[in-house]
Amino acid sequence: MAAVPDAPALSVPIDGSINPLAGFTAYAGSLDAKTIASVILALMFAFWALYTLVATYHLLRYGHRSWLTVPAIGIHLFVSFSLAVYAVSGLAR
Repeated sequence: MAAVPDAPALSVPIDGSINPLAGFTAYAGSLDAKTIASVILALMFAFWALYTLVATYHLLRYGHRSWLTVPAIGIHLFVSFSLAVYAVSGLAR
């Protein structure tokens, strides 16, 4: 039977002086919370727009006989727009 070698010991100080995020400190000063929130909301808007296009296409393509198709799309757009306006309204302050 072969002997299993010991794992190398990690040399981490007990006081926790190693900072794994030290390389990112140059970027931390240039970004504020408003910029980060704006980028996140822009990404969410892009995802929402793609989702809305795909959902609208599928509802119109495969649900064209249902009388709920157009009201469902309208409700989706109204609720989504209302939530987006509510989310963005706090950024102006």
